[in-house]
Amino acid sequence: MAFIENQPYLIIYLLFLAIMIAVSIYVYKQRRNIDEMHGMMIGMTFGMIAGLITATLYLIPTGNFLYGVIMGSIIGLIFGIPFGKLGGHLGIMEGVIAGPMGGMMGAMLGQMIRPFDIDIFIPFFTFIFIITMTGIAYAVNCRVNCCMPEQNKKNKVSNKFILTWAIILISFIIISIILPFSVQEVTGTTTTDNQLSLPPYLQELTKEEKKEAEVKGNYQEVDVRITSSKYTPNTIIAKEKIPLKINFYADENAGCAREVVFPDFKIIKLIPGGGKATVDINPDKKGTFKFRCSMDMMRGKLIVS
Repeated sequence: MAFIENQPYLIIYLLFLAIMIAVSIYVYKQRRNIDEMHGMMIGMTFGMIAGLITATLYLIPTGNFLYGVIMGSIIGLIFGIPFGKLGGHLGIMEGVIAGPMGGMMGAMLGQMIRPFDIDIFIPFFTFIFIITMTGIAYAVNCRVNCCMPEQNKKNKVSNKFILTWAIILISFIIISIILPFSVQEVTGTTTTDNQLSLPPYLQELTKEEKKEAEVKGNYQEVDVRITSSKYTPNTIIAKEKIPLKINFYADENAGCAREVVFPDFKIIKLIPGGGKATVDINPDKKGTFKFRCSMDMMRGKLIVS
């Protein structure tokens, strides 16, 4: 699987899971001291964050939205339902809702963040995750030590608790900075081309702009500019059975349009912001082949004749 081949993502995900399991064990040990409201919030948070980290860290290296949603939702339910049970039947409902919601949100986040600076995003994402886990541990710790009968009250969070989570946070941030995260070109991946309807104010941007590929010896070549709103040209005319090179030049603010998808050729190419990348296609048959951005907002087509 592409996810396993991208080891930095697998490593950070396993570290995230280790922290979640450690917090889960702590919460489970204190389950008799957790009231219904705390149980509901814990189940919801566990379900949401488990689905979020799973789908996000799967989507970034693979770009597979469908599997990301499925995997994130399942892992979210696995964590959300058992801990939601601590909050009774309403807590279970919270866990059931939060799991798939986290998976879907994680898939969207992972897909949308792919064109941007992953080396900045992952440490930030790590920070948010650790703070969330600290919040769960703090809520349970406070419930046990601050809210129980008078003889058990300490009325403050221990220095050991603060030091432990500070060490975890700093360590994870360092690891997330050191690991070499990147987004690889995906080839041979099955994608679907279900089209989304554009609102009227965007239809103007889909007007056809044609350009014929120039034959240069044993190959043909064409340049395409990517802006934040369209591909120019958005219709490429090419000849059959001559290798085609499409040079994509992306503006700095091109956003998700920088991830170009050719479903019929099973190609996904991420164009660097303010830079250039070439997509090589072997047009071995006549026809019209669509290409689009990762979010299906910007579209174009290749006509082979």
